Amino acid sequence: MTQTAPPSPLQKNPLWQFSLVFYRHNDVESFLLDCQDRRGADICMMLWASYAAVCGHQLSDERWCVVDRSLAPRRSMIRSLRHLRRLLGHLRPYTLGLYGMCKRYELKLERLQLAMLWTNCVGDWPGDCPALELAAHQYGLLEKEQARWASLIESYLASSEDLDAG
Repeated sequence: MTQTAPPSPLQKNPLWQFSLVFYRHNDVESFLLDCQDRRGADICMMLWASYAAVCGHQLSDERWCVVDRSLAPRRSMIRSLRHLRRLLGHLRPYTLGLYGMCKRYELKLERLQLAMLWTNCVGDWPGDCPALELAAHQYGLLEKEQARWASLIESYLASSEDLDAG
């Protein structure tokens, strides 16, 4: 008889599952990448705030700062890897294999970052501030960017309700 290992926290992470679906929804990817490139935003933190908003959770400024600081080393690794991947992208087709390897590893690091975010708040969402408002303040998002983010979440929720009803 073969024993199977219990599911890892990576496999049982609702934040990861949400992120995969939400990121592909409408213009979410382009919005998040724009915030990353123009505002220095951490996409994983923005996905965490989006998940909190979708679930009706609030966050505290203190919790945000603690989590943000704890992710700094991993964020630095992801940023370095992303920089290398983008550089290799300019050298394609000669670097296609290395580019793909960098992209897969970057995704793995982001998945680990989302797992850490999930375990940090599982069952405990103390806060007094709407998650999107807090994240927008942290990254200096303009009102029009905040409105766009909120509309992307509303669109996602509406499509999720349509799927549930269908």
